[in-house]
Amino acid sequence: DVQMSIMVRDAEVSTEESFFEQVLAGFHRTFLTENRWQMFTSGILTTVLITVLSIVLGTLAGFGLYLLCRNGNPVLNRITGAFRWFITGMPVVVFLMVLFYVVFARSSLSGEAVAVVGFALLFGFSVFDMLKNGEAAIEEGQKEAAYALGYGNLDTYVRIIFPQALRHILPVYESEIVSLIKATAVVGYVAVVDLTKVGDLIRGRTYDAFFPLLAVVAGYFLISAVMKWILHRI
Repeated sequence: DVQMSIMVRDAEVSTEESFFEQVLAGFHRTFLTENRWQMFTSGILTTVLITVLSIVLGTLAGFGLYLLCRNGNPVLNRITGAFRWFITGMPVVVFLMVLFYVVFARSSLSGEAVAVVGFALLFGFSVFDMLKNGEAAIEEGQKEAAYALGYGNLDTYVRIIFPQALRHILPVYESEIVSLIKATAVVGYVAVVDLTKVGDLIRGRTYDAFFPLLAVVAGYFLISAVMKWILHRI
């Protein structure tokens, strides 16, 4: 036998949470439940790893490519220009998806490795442009004086031109690093659980956007600040 019952609210009992209680509950759901703060930590480390490797490899690749192209080799310059036009002409997320789902589809490379390859290529071409513009800012007489003193072509660039061009390169280099950090937010499209992806996953579990997005924003600001500090120290 089932009896019918009616439940009514007691007018003297408040069922609404205060703002402070809502904030504490949201913080607990986002960071403490299921130890979700560990997911944020892992996402930050993944973002830092991709960023640092892309900066190092991209800088080396861009510098080496510029040394090969700076003397005006027409064939190499045309090949470099074609690749630069093709790679930088696509949106970053589309370029990463082409690498992951087409170029490296049959390889064993992980999403993180593909992301490093993609961002290293993009950053390398940015370094190439920086070096080109930096050398253009140095007057031609510097080269002529170096040649007159007996310096070779490579020594002239490494010991005379490049140190002076750094004054023009470093501010742009710092801006490109910050842009790269922000651009890594799209790596979730190639199966990488970075800081942004972690925020999306936790937001989907808690149905609360405030703290996950706040943590993501704070994480990117922290990474950018640390990178800029390291660059200034160098």
